[in-house]
Amino acid sequence: MRKISKVSALIAVVGISLAAGLAPASADTVNSTVSGASLSATTAAPALSAVTLNGTSTQTSTGTSTAWSLTDARGTGAAWTVSASATDFTSAAGTAETVVRTITAPNLTITPGTVTAAAGADPATGITAPALVMSTTSQALISATGPHKGTYNVTPSFSLSIPANAYRSNYAGVVGSSALNPYTSTITYTIA
Repeated sequence: MRKISKVSALIAVVGISLAAGLAPASADTVNSTVSGASLSATTAAPALSAVTLNGTSTQTSTGTSTAWSLTDARGTGAAWTVSASATDFTSAAGTAETVVRTITAPNLTITPGTVTAAAGADPATGITAPALVMSTTSQALISATGPHKGTYNVTPSFSLSIPANAYRSNYAGVVGSSALNPYTSTITYTIA
């Protein structure tokens, strides 16, 4: 039994010696401040197809824009909405045809299509983007109830209904031999 006590004492002394030789533990605190940025939308206008009036039915001018990028870099997870309004389409007066021609804004429909999340963004589930008949008053086009942080992409299509009784575009100068002034509208987008 004395032999076991000596071995136990030897192990205890070796253990104390090793513990005394170790350096004390150290700890570091690492800090990083993360600031939020802003909401942003990068949009693009489509080139709409040309239309030839037939006098009996509504014609449709269509086009698809390049991809839009919608970014929520605020870091809050709060809801956001892309709203849109449009001016009436006008064909500017020319030197011979001096009356501005108009097609009203509600003849334009924007269909945002599928919203996809870019790398690192929250899933796009819950972002709504139904077809929208335009108005001169701002209205919701794409809505994210939150949290939808990061960048999202969408490629909208546009459809302009041209009534059968619409005026053709005005000629810029001499009727029949100068350029036509296309019907144009300004669409204003806001993200908030």
